Amino acid sequence: MPRLLENLAHGTPVLSATEGKLGEVRGVFAIGETRVPECLLVYWLDTHEETLLDADEVITITDDGVMLRSARKIYEVLPAYDPQNPLLKRLS
Repeated sequence: MPRLLENLAHGTPVLSATEGKLGEVRGVFAIGETRVPECLLVYWLDTHEETLLDADEVITITDDGVMLRSARKIYEVLPAYDPQNPLLKRLS
């Protein structure tokens, strides 16, 4: 499995140390013209929704997936993903 955010594959598991698998990565985005990964598009298993998650929330990338720093409850308030956002540039 790639160890860099910008190389994550669609379907990479999104994990919590205490809750196990929370969802999967559906994309990695930069903002503007940079190639720096700023956010992940995450599909959440519990709500069947996609939201953008700040890349700083990722603490490790392992063969098992992407480990987040917080529990799922913290991320419940994130807004739904808007695919029409002109500032986002898909990296993977």
